[in-house]
Amino acid sequence: MPQSKEKRIEQFLERAKLRAQPLPLKGDASTRSFYRIPFHKGTAVMMVYDTPQPEVERTFLDVHDHLSACGVPVPRIYDYDQETSIMLIEDCGDISLEERLRGAAPEEYRHFYRCAIEILLKIQITGTAARRECAAFSRSFDEHKLTEELDFFLTHTVEGFFKARLAKGEKEGVRQAFTFLAARLSGLPRAFNHRDYHSRNLMAVDRSLMVVDFQDARMGPCQYDLASLLRDSYTVLDGEFRYAMIDYYQLKSSEMGISWHNREDFLERFDLMSLQRNLKACGTFGYMSVVRGNNRYVHYLEPTFAYVREVAPQFSFMSDCLKILGRYVPFL
Repeated sequence: MPQSKEKRIEQFLERAKLRAQPLPLKGDASTRSFYRIPFHKGTAVMMVYDTPQPEVERTFLDVHDHLSACGVPVPRIYDYDQETSIMLIEDCGDISLEERLRGAAPEEYRHFYRCAIEILLKIQITGTAARRECAAFSRSFDEHKLTEELDFFLTHTVEGFFKARLAKGEKEGVRQAFTFLAARLSGLPRAFNHRDYHSRNLMAVDRSLMVVDFQDARMGPCQYDLASLLRDSYTVLDGEFRYAMIDYYQLKSSEMGISWHNREDFLERFDLMSLQRNLKACGTFGYMSVVRGNNRYVHYLEPTFAYVREVAPQFSFMSDCLKILGRYVPFL
């Protein structure tokens, strides 16, 4: 029989000769648990998989090593015990970018978002060019994956959370729009993407940022991570500031050798990617509530659907889809 999580923690602590009692930390939407523990003259964080997943753990290590080699600030890994599926990693503190910016002055926003964009460009430009052995290069936002995420939204949020019963023709109309959106996005050039690059996965350490939760990295349009950052479910930015940060992204990427000759085309791609990304996020929030019984993400449905209301009407292929979804989703 597989050992319980508690038994595995006890085994790891004994092997690592760590005597103190671990302090549970607030988790995320994954199947991992986190604990702070005294380590040397400071503290470290134990990351414990709820059930052993060697392939997932190996991917985490692959992506970590790749990003670290590219100069991306990720937590150091002090120890990994494959037998217990436990890692001991650098403690980045408790202050995410989301928390750091609550009540912050405009200058603080500018500083941290410029920092986040500079790190993102290391992930996307340096990370794409440095073709090391890394699981992320074998995964991509192809048409199948993008469509799968949109279907996830339809299943778990529209039909699950909102309890919609779409007629056959309605469902076909929605899926037709989703298929068209996925096809448009899958044809865009692909870069290395973190895959969940938002204000809760950037930890503020003094005036710097550390990147966490990167294990799902994959290849996709560069606008994917940029949309995650600037149309974030957790930290809603002023529209003028958002577009100033897009301009900053283009400026800094040009300095790194990637030139954008058509700003309007870039913005259209950004909006298309935002649409898919935000619908996918709503799918996750619905799933967490209905399937996992975790309602703490329900609060973020409204601001995320607000992005969809802002962006979707500019694309004619979304017109019928919006009318159908609007019958069942109050936020639309």
